[in-house]
Amino acid sequence: MSDVKEQRVRCWIFAFILLLPVASAAAMIAPVSGVFALQSGTAHAKGYLNATAAPPDPLVQHLDIWMTPQGSDKPIRRYGLDMTKLMHVIVVSDDLSQFMHIHPVLQADGHFAIDQRFARPTTYHVYADAEPAGVGHQVFRFDLKLGGVSGPRHLGPSSARYVPVGPYSVACSTTAMKAGQETVLAIHVRRGGKPATDLHPYLGALAHVVVIDARDLSYVHVHPMPLGTASNHTAGMDMAQMSHMPMGAMPVLSETATSSPDMQLHLTLRERGIYKMWIQFRGGDALYVAPFVVTAV
Repeated sequence: MSDVKEQRVRCWIFAFILLLPVASAAAMIAPVSGVFALQSGTAHAKGYLNATAAPPDPLVQHLDIWMTPQGSDKPIRRYGLDMTKLMHVIVVSDDLSQFMHIHPVLQADGHFAIDQRFARPTTYHVYADAEPAGVGHQVFRFDLKLGGVSGPRHLGPSSARYVPVGPYSVACSTTAMKAGQETVLAIHVRRGGKPATDLHPYLGALAHVVVIDARDLSYVHVHPMPLGTASNHTAGMDMAQMSHMPMGAMPVLSETATSSPDMQLHLTLRERGIYKMWIQFRGGDALYVAPFVVTAV
């Protein structure tokens, strides 16, 4: 190689090295700040999401979620277990037709990470539900736009109290309640026209129930108990409180146990409006989600 060509190559390499930090900074995506979404709660932390595509499928996103104390930029590294997991992430499409319940893994740096495939291009609402040590129950909502167009909110008749899902049918005693007051809902699961006998706990609970306000997207996550049962240490508490009691206070059910098809759910919705409710349960070895629409007046 001639001296001139060698000098040019060295210049190009030097220029490339100088531009690397600029290119890396351009490739970085600013994290999205979360909106505190727990309907009955107070923000004592901040939440952040960094979502990046995981090629070659643009619908696969690498989700990086973390929380920081108020007034600090350092990620919180310690979290309490809540129904066997350090963080529950609920994902719903903007039209409320799609529901996912996933669990990212806590890294040593305090970030939760997971790769997740989304069904179609649209806007999704990602709820990070966790209990940072010394902070208490925190839920943050992140709005993740993956292209497409969001249609109207997918809400059926609020009077429907029966939902078929897979080989099961799920009945709810009422879909109407008074805002600000606790309502006890009786839930019954049938298979083949008879009470289901192959139900099992999921993540330590008979079922997981997520309720989202269709107007402001505020969030409630509760867990039913066997119909007609109660315990002394939960007397006088609503299910929102019971579902987030420290481990050891709230009994965690073995996933090998057989669950009753009859459950009761103590639900309090703070605000008037129309809500989408998803009841997630385990039948056999599979998970099922029964969607309902409820109204608080």
